[in-house]
Amino acid sequence: MNHRGTEAGRPTPLSGTAYGIDGCSAGWLYFALAHSGEPGWGVVGAIEELVARADDSDRIFVDIPIGLPNGPERRSCDREARRRLGALHASTVFPAPVRAGLAAGTYEDANRISREETGRGMTQQTFAILPRIREVDCLLRKSEKARHIVREVHPEICFWALAGRSPLRNGKKTGGGFQERYALLEGCRASVGEDFARIRTGFRSWDVSDDDILDAMAAAITASTDPVALKTLPEHPTMDSYGLPMEMVYVADRHPHVRESDE
Repeated sequence: MNHRGTEAGRPTPLSGTAYGIDGCSAGWLYFALAHSGEPGWGVVGAIEELVARADDSDRIFVDIPIGLPNGPERRSCDREARRRLGALHASTVFPAPVRAGLAAGTYEDANRISREETGRGMTQQTFAILPRIREVDCLLRKSEKARHIVREVHPEICFWALAGRSPLRNGKKTGGGFQERYALLEGCRASVGEDFARIRTGFRSWDVSDDDILDAMAAAITASTDPVALKTLPEHPTMDSYGLPMEMVYVADRHPHVRESDE
């Protein structure tokens, strides 16, 4: 883990490390906030590597669908997320695949299975992340530890929540969108600029993009929040056939008690 000097952190009920994970071209980018407030970051080839080194008191929040449907009914968390994000950002929430589609090796197979199971085809965007969905699903089904500490987030819902439950004005890939999201994170953690700069210089932009970094940071800041401020979409999640919750976690309080350096 790459990290910088220790900072004194504000106490929170989470005694372990808060990880935020986002998929990137190089693998899985993680940003971690230790209980002391010390940040860490890196790229791993498999989330299982982080789960193996994590303690039971840690939290790992990852931007990937967890809990998959078996039939035509779409996940409530996906529907609610799109509604809250509005027309500009709704497309960032890719439809979660039907569970049977995980077995597909080609887009043609995945599309066919999806149509047979749901009456709808699978989008190219969902198929592109199918290996990552399969990886996390397999891990959660075999590991009780992973089920205890790994939860799903969506970065745009994290930013929506940090913005006072308001859709952002600009798309994430635009310059204005970057500044908008950066400012929200800076409002939660004073050292975001320093953290971002160190991560940015550590990876090539085609391996880890700027928005990958911001997304991982948003997930970690959400994970480090006082648990009383954490809510889910939907409020009462349902479980899939393997007992995995179909939910997205976010911060309910506009000014959450998150870890940041003392000033």
